[in-house]
Amino acid sequence: MNINRIFYFAISFAFFSVLWSGCDIVEAPYIVDRDTELPDDGEVVRKFLLEEFTGHQCPNCPNGSQEAKMLKDFYGDRLIIVSIHAGWFANTAAGNFTYDFKTPEGEELRSYFGVEQNPVALINRVEFEGTMRLGPTAWGSALAVLADSEPAFSMKIEAEKSGNSYELSVDVKALEDLQLEYYLVALVIEDGIISPQKINASPEYPDGIILDYEHNHVLRRGITNIWGDKLNEQPVTMGDTFQRDYTFTADSEWVTDNCHIVVYVMSQTLEIMQVEEISFP
Repeated sequence: MNINRIFYFAISFAFFSVLWSGCDIVEAPYIVDRDTELPDDGEVVRKFLLEEFTGHQCPNCPNGSQEAKMLKDFYGDRLIIVSIHAGWFANTAAGNFTYDFKTPEGEELRSYFGVEQNPVALINRVEFEGTMRLGPTAWGSALAVLADSEPAFSMKIEAEKSGNSYELSVDVKALEDLQLEYYLVALVIEDGIISPQKINASPEYPDGIILDYEHNHVLRRGITNIWGDKLNEQPVTMGDTFQRDYTFTADSEWVTDNCHIVVYVMSQTLEIMQVEEISFP
């Protein structure tokens, strides 16, 4: 079954965005046919990375995160989300917004990709309708275009805890001949961080703040440099394998039971070629 056909919103599409105070406003409802056939276990499939730029002082970002969650519910393990708190809307402020979500890696990505408003996402870092920076109304359509693409790499990632450190092992295999340079990037993300979040004022939230908001997929740190470790010096031949090992420690403020490791192969054009995610051991 063609996932492109089943993902387009066939019954209704009541989902819009306008620019207001530097944020994209998105509203529901939306109806999706979820009758999809996923590949058999063991078959290598192309997975997708949604890098969501957000901030706890962005009142429209909760709706963006809800859209990302809806897409995650639809695509399951094929979609991996990294939530990047960066820019003005991620600044700390006295009172409810003292928690600092920012990371050097997130700020570097925001600056490089020119993200000036939230919520915005990059999806596999490929352009859709002429832009790489996509508002929530475009996320589902962009993923639907990519859904049937074939994987160029397979990846196996394993992690072990050793004392106060973690050891990460990554095996990458090329599934076709490739001419570009490729890089391996590994990150830590965390779910379940409870901290205030601005939201548009409503009867439920007259002050425009959700005090016990749950932030998920939050970028915590790079295990590698944010632009990755180079895998190849020569053109890649189908069947070529690459292996990398890393050791890192967890920051004291992380709840490691809620943490995950995200690893992706990126081309020299910055396109995400394959991505995997595992929980902390």
